Amino acid sequence: MSTATTERTVASRGTATRRRTSEFVNRIEAGGVLDALKAAGELRRSEADFELSAVLALMERGDTLSRIAACRAVSRRNEGAVDHALLALLDDEESSVREAAALAYADRTCFTPAIPALCDAAAAGGFGGMLAEIALEEWFREAPRLAGPLLGRAVADESHAAGRARLEAITDVRSRDRTTPASGDGRRGLRIGQVLLQGRLDGKLREPGAGDGGGLATLTVHLSRALGRRPEIDHVVTITRAFSDEQAAASHEVRHESLDDHASIERIAFGPEGYVATGEMWAYRLEAERALERTLCRLMPLDVVHLRFADVGTFAAARACRRLGIPICFTLAPDPHSVIRAAERAGTLTRATFAEADRRDHYVFRAHLVETMLEQAEGLVVLPRLNARADLVDLLGVNTRGSSTAPLRMISEGISLDTLDRAARAREAGVEPAAWSDLRRAIRALSPERAGLPLLISVGRFHRIKGFHRLVEAWAGDPSLFASFNLAIVGGNLQSPTGEERVVLGLLAEVLARDPAAGSGLLMLGHRSHDEVAELLCAARSGLAGAVAPNGVYACASDKEEFGLALLESLAAGLPVVAPRTGGPPSYVEDGATGYLVDTTSIGGLRRGLIGAASLRNDEARAARAAQLVRSRYSVDTMAEQMASLYAELTHSRQLEAAA
Repeated sequence: MSTATTERTVASRGTATRRRTSEFVNRIEAGGVLDALKAAGELRRSEADFELSAVLALMERGDTLSRIAACRAVSRRNEGAVDHALLALLDDEESSVREAAALAYADRTCFTPAIPALCDAAAAGGFGGMLAEIALEEWFREAPRLAGPLLGRAVADESHAAGRARLEAITDVRSRDRTTPASGDGRRGLRIGQVLLQGRLDGKLREPGAGDGGGLATLTVHLSRALGRRPEIDHVVTITRAFSDEQAAASHEVRHESLDDHASIERIAFGPEGYVATGEMWAYRLEAERALERTLCRLMPLDVVHLRFADVGTFAAARACRRLGIPICFTLAPDPHSVIRAAERAGTLTRATFAEADRRDHYVFRAHLVETMLEQAEGLVVLPRLNARADLVDLLGVNTRGSSTAPLRMISEGISLDTLDRAARAREAGVEPAAWSDLRRAIRALSPERAGLPLLISVGRFHRIKGFHRLVEAWAGDPSLFASFNLAIVGGNLQSPTGEERVVLGLLAEVLARDPAAGSGLLMLGHRSHDEVAELLCAARSGLAGAVAPNGVYACASDKEEFGLALLESLAAGLPVVAPRTGGPPSYVEDGATGYLVDTTSIGGLRRGLIGAASLRNDEARAARAAQLVRSRYSVDTMAEQMASLYAELTHSRQLEAAA
């Protein structure tokens, strides 16, 4: 090739790079929130294929979203200009920008001028302090001899005394409790780990609806047992958090709980003694990660660890598994991406309000976590939804079929049919469980004319995303619905609510203050064991003499449902349902036939769905068809079969790679 041709080729490439960079910069600077974050992620993955100066300029002149996105975009560019630009942002007046800069440093090699500022941030604590910790951990693990003198310089001031012990813990890279892994002799199959630190997890599922657990806690326990019944599985161990709670129905302090011969729960202690809400666990991330690493090491060999949910447990476990060389399978959901898109469409999230929203919901970090899991996981699971793959590409900006992404398997969640069958048998035998007695007492406490009405029932943890306040308003605000149904809400720790549960109770109180008459038909039943939930669904379907008329309706008013286990249980029980028209429910709810799919973020949409579902309640053919669908396709045993096949495939592939 001639010199002139080479020069033209280089010039052409330069022009293409400038054009491409300009397009990305425009998306970051002038696009919507989701588009800006997607553009930053795409630049981050491209690493070198963009003009650095154009993106660095955004870190100086851009608005909050632009500066945050620019931090993400340049985090893997190995140039000194990036380090200096990030250092300037560690002193930014906006906390979300400081956090984005600290998070970007965790992607990079050690830049010693930034260490004092990161140490200051770590000592100060909070979510930003946790991100600064992560950067320091990565750097000091690479160069432990830097830690002592630099740490001493950073915390010489007496005002940092409170943070000194924590910073010393960060830099103590030799403190790992490396328990010798157990031998694999005598194994009959695969050993699978699961991590779920949130909520209240026990083998009998006594309190899944209290705190942050909900359907995920129920799924984890039922799936553990179902996997253990598979011939290719030796053992399934679920790691959760140990804590004390004198009011709890189950002991969460017991470190080991056997579910059966092939499934168990291991509990790790970190943070304070009592219950900690999921969103508050980030302050204890370092303790959680070390406890997870010690426990995983003790439980080895593990063939796969399955992680779900973009929370502190997934983040900490992924880092521990990376260091221990344990393969990860991740259930991929476009969260927070779908939440951001919905909020933008509703007008509740804009570039102007993004900083406040990110301080509250940590959108940038959660997006980073999902992207990190995409890169680290050896297997990916997605839940069925309409146009699932296209939606993931659109929301995440990642080609899920590309060579850089792990194999992706679409697997439906499943429910325990045994639980529903036990409740139905009790009904047929004329046995009245305690949950039915409680329901009778609650109905007797209402106005006398409310006795004998059918139930409109909704089950879920008390989180504002579940939309219980909208459901009450949609029901109480329509005279026909209010006169035709009592509304039963099952969930929440009503005696000792968490902070989030208090928020939900406050939202419900606001609705009742606007419409006091609604209280005459509202049943607040609190959190229940999973068996009791099944019994209440059975009562809503079959009725209770003198208290509940048969053929009620189930309503899910959530902002979003990735799948919706309570919806599946309600369909299996024979109830028509109201469900979100986005996410997983459209893959199994037949709109207008077995239920109604609506915009559940809208009072009007919910109300239309409730009226529609009420028109289906006496259709026995509809009930039989819905129940058969769930039983044939959405049992937890069907899910376990598919998951076991994926785990075996991932393990076989890794063995072939090791042999090669």
